[in-house]
Amino acid sequence: MAAKIIVLGDVNGQLQTVFSKVSSLHAKNNFSLALVAGNLFAEDDNAVSDLIAEKISIPLPTYFTVGTAPLPHRIIEKIEKDEEICPNLHFLGKRSTTKTSEGIKIVILGGQLDELIVGGLSKEQHLPLHTVGDAKALYGANSADILLTTSWPASIRKGSQIPVPDGAIEPAGQEHIAELCAALKPRYHFSSSSFFYEREPFFHTPTSDTPDERPLTRFISLAPHGNSNKQKALYAFTLQPTVDGAAVLPVGTTASPFMSRPNGKKRQALDSEGNHGYRNKRGRGNRGQRQPPPGPDTCFFCLSNPNLATHLISSIGDDAYLTIAKGPLTTSTTNAVLGVDNPAHALIIPLTHSPTIALITEEDNSKEKTFAEMNRFKGALEAMIAKRSGNRLGAVTYEISKGNGVHTHWQFIPMPEELIRKGLVEAAFRVEAENLKYPEFVVRDPGIGENEGDFFRIWIWTPPNEEGGDGSTRCLTLPFDGSLRFSLQFGRIVLAKLLGLENRIQWRDCVQSVEEEKKDIEAFKSAFKEFDFTL
Repeated sequence: MAAKIIVLGDVNGQLQTVFSKVSSLHAKNNFSLALVAGNLFAEDDNAVSDLIAEKISIPLPTYFTVGTAPLPHRIIEKIEKDEEICPNLHFLGKRSTTKTSEGIKIVILGGQLDELIVGGLSKEQHLPLHTVGDAKALYGANSADILLTTSWPASIRKGSQIPVPDGAIEPAGQEHIAELCAALKPRYHFSSSSFFYEREPFFHTPTSDTPDERPLTRFISLAPHGNSNKQKALYAFTLQPTVDGAAVLPVGTTASPFMSRPNGKKRQALDSEGNHGYRNKRGRGNRGQRQPPPGPDTCFFCLSNPNLATHLISSIGDDAYLTIAKGPLTTSTTNAVLGVDNPAHALIIPLTHSPTIALITEEDNSKEKTFAEMNRFKGALEAMIAKRSGNRLGAVTYEISKGNGVHTHWQFIPMPEELIRKGLVEAAFRVEAENLKYPEFVVRDPGIGENEGDFFRIWIWTPPNEEGGDGSTRCLTLPFDGSLRFSLQFGRIVLAKLLGLENRIQWRDCVQSVEEEKKDIEAFKSAFKEFDFTL
């Protein structure tokens, strides 16, 4: 069913006046929700007191983020305690992806660019500043019905015939906002400014998967409430539940002003199912129907998930990122005598939410680029391990590629060079597979995995010998189908037995405190820095 939505420009603390007006409009139109594109509050004043005391009525579900001003202290306290500010008012965070009960996907990036932070995510969710990393972390959402940003995108008026009002100063557009819009291709992109501006709709370039579809975006910037020029501060519209991608474009539609930009899959460094420490639960509903797999906003491998444990992440490339594992198999003491003072149990994860690499979109050679960059991370990790250990450590990297999985990834674990050279690592995997009555391993690398079906893959890397070189890699693949109940812990179980770490088979038994995790990631980053191609 179509949803009626109302968007508000900067409220700037005029809560009673604005929501009284919204109440009147809501009574006539029955809106599904309201969004605040800008500053909801001004200061920690009487209006905040009245709001918390419920003397100001919010008539419908209303969502807000951080604008250009910090949130009032009492509002921050409520949010941090996970307490309701008042009925119907919801803080979406500074960076988030949300799906409403009506099925509307809203992506938020509040605040302005903090140019003092070169990479990573902003840690403070209530200050009006974000990083380029915050924007790039939202790419995993892949799409949006509504994108809401405090800042304008760069070049948004390119190709437009609609001028800004006389005397008005156009906001400085930001490249990272333009790239975010180009990546998500939202149906509506809202922002705020000192005046009202509605650009002509623009279409995005069709992809090879959908050559006949041209996603359409409408960019609208709202004026503040009570502005002296009577510029429009409210915008109401109806959002249809589906889009006819092949429909005739509206009159006046232009090409995207972001045409020359990449397709929006590039990201920078930030501060699992499996050993990353999170498991996406896919239980059954009340009627016994299996629930759908998590989407990017709830997947614990997607950077767009606002609940992601970002402190574990080391590096983010253009198409994949690197993180240390939560509840790692190897710890900071496991290989300390060999010169590795961090767990070095790492995960290499595609930025795109996809159950396999082969199922990543064909657009812009995305799957090939992702596979290549994941291998680049693997090679960098191998180089780090070799140098730190004086070639006394090799490594095993393994992957479970399942068409009905959630978000594919590779796990990297250092292994004593002696175990690898004696063939004990390969033998351990083959014996465990035989004991479980799994299919046999074959010496073959399926690459991206096109037309391969489901498989488990391991790369066994032997470090260089005294003569130098890059070492050598042997790839084994175990194919399987839906008739086999393949254990997601298979790789960890085999390696735990080899290393005498049977007490660490279950990552949940190995979870550390946040302080211990932060100590580990700092040690890992320090060791990996000279090999980190994302810096």
